[in-house]
Amino acid sequence: MLKYSIEFFSMSFSGKNMKDAYLKACKWYATNVLSKDELQNIEVSYEKDMQSPTVTIHLYVTIKESDIRDEHCSVCKSVHSKAFCSEDTNCAWCRINGYQNRVDAKIAIKKDYYRDLLNRRLDI
Repeated sequence: MLKYSIEFFSMSFSGKNMKDAYLKACKWYATNVLSKDELQNIEVSYEKDMQSPTVTIHLYVTIKESDIRDEHCSVCKSVHSKAFCSEDTNCAWCRINGYQNRVDAKIAIKKDYYRDLLNRRLDI
């Protein structure tokens, strides 16, 4: 499943060592984001700063690409039926399909590459 995301918040946590900083970041995330029902489709990433024991938490809001595509297609079909007074839409010429095919091909290559790297590290 392909997702689009954009960062909307980041915060740094310091500690006496890296483990302490990471645990502070995880506790803050669990308390302020994960436990809140109104915060949906949030992804998190952690960034370590090895110079000082600091962990920066990055929060991203995400949306599924399939939701965007479905909405685009319904709008296109609705406009087509109103503009041309016809229910027959020609989805074969839609530009979003070509774009999505290129994105799918590139992401599949990257996914396979990362899977192979991880399998080599784990000796699977």
